[in-house]
Amino acid sequence: MLHSALDISPRRSLGFHKLVALTFFCVAGGAYGLEDAVNAGGPVLALTALLVVPWLWSFPTALMTAELSAAIPEDGGYVVWVQRAFGRFWGFQEGWLSWLCSFADNALYPVMFVDYLIYVIGEVSSIERWLTGVAVMAGVTWLNIRGAQLVGAGSVIFTFLVLAPFVALVSLGAPMMEPSIWLTGRVNPDWPLLLSVILWNTCGWDNAGCCAGEVKRPEKTYPRAMVTAVLLVLVAYLLPVAVGVSADRNWGNWKDGYFPHVAVQIGGGWLGTWLTLAGLVSAVGMANALLCTSSRVPYAMARLGTLPASLAALHPRYSTPWIAILVNSLGISMLIPFSFQDLIQVDMFLYAAALILEFAALVWLRFREPRMPRPYRVPFGAPGTILLSLPPVALCCLSIWSANDVTKAVSLCGIVIGVMVYWLQEKKSLRLADSSIP
Repeated sequence: MLHSALDISPRRSLGFHKLVALTFFCVAGGAYGLEDAVNAGGPVLALTALLVVPWLWSFPTALMTAELSAAIPEDGGYVVWVQRAFGRFWGFQEGWLSWLCSFADNALYPVMFVDYLIYVIGEVSSIERWLTGVAVMAGVTWLNIRGAQLVGAGSVIFTFLVLAPFVALVSLGAPMMEPSIWLTGRVNPDWPLLLSVILWNTCGWDNAGCCAGEVKRPEKTYPRAMVTAVLLVLVAYLLPVAVGVSADRNWGNWKDGYFPHVAVQIGGGWLGTWLTLAGLVSAVGMANALLCTSSRVPYAMARLGTLPASLAALHPRYSTPWIAILVNSLGISMLIPFSFQDLIQVDMFLYAAALILEFAALVWLRFREPRMPRPYRVPFGAPGTILLSLPPVALCCLSIWSANDVTKAVSLCGIVIGVMVYWLQEKKSLRLADSSIP
């Protein structure tokens, strides 16, 4: 017999190292996926963006996640934060935006897996691409149902497997670096694509807050883990790209799955194959980590009464939200046939809208609940919190404004549907409440 979410609780099984590794795969998983930034802006713009954007975008989001996760250590993360700050409607909209975003975002990694697999086995048919992606999702779904501890332990192992070939690439390619040639890059950059790729590759820190109910000593673990993960991601991005653009100067050919070609030019076929195999591991690791965090969104919304209660059911043996995990996995599998670039732009539009709400909650809770216990605080009080929030919110607005018309139309339709779903769910709740009154 399955128990309800009120009968059992998730287990606190994630420590510092597992949270760092989980966060690394929520955000990066290596330099894979950055290739389109070189194509869109050339080396100098891509490298400048990688050097500057994390301090305006990643670091503030990581500190926000550290403060709110330590203060409100519950599964669901940003859904709980926004609902506490602004009430049920906005809490639902935050969850809905993030949930839709997670389908597009998580579908990128089976797509990436197939892109790197093609380097090894050659082109495959559309149905073979989809079936391969579904097989990846089936594997990580099994891991997730087994528990966050297994997901975290797997992420630690995946981190070492993914970073090892990049260490070799940087070590062998360092003598080839010629910064002077970076200035000869693309004259007419594709700004919307460049912005989407850079922001996407440096976002996702708030996902680590979704499993706060399963983190050991969250008041101490989150601040340390967030800072460590930011530095790890920054190094893991900058060095391979800086070396790679010097070794392979056909920057117009850079696209998702291109790093193995760069590795061949630096170290030969063995390094290209190694980087490809690590790319497969990275794609699995990111799908694994993000299914873990994203499934806690509908789980939290169900616990809060804004989605069907069945999504809050926990597995009787593993204490995981297994129905929410299955629903997310099925939704992701349906989006695998879409292209990498289509998914990334819709993903960033929805993520930007949700992140604005999260920073608004961070600031508003400082004023609304000044005495709420905060084991970690963003420095310099409320003014410091506001100043920290301005750069990422500005980048979110820029990302939304620069999206193409198709992305805007699809995303706005998703938002409208969210408002309708909330209204129908609230109407249903009122009917049930009325029928229970004698």
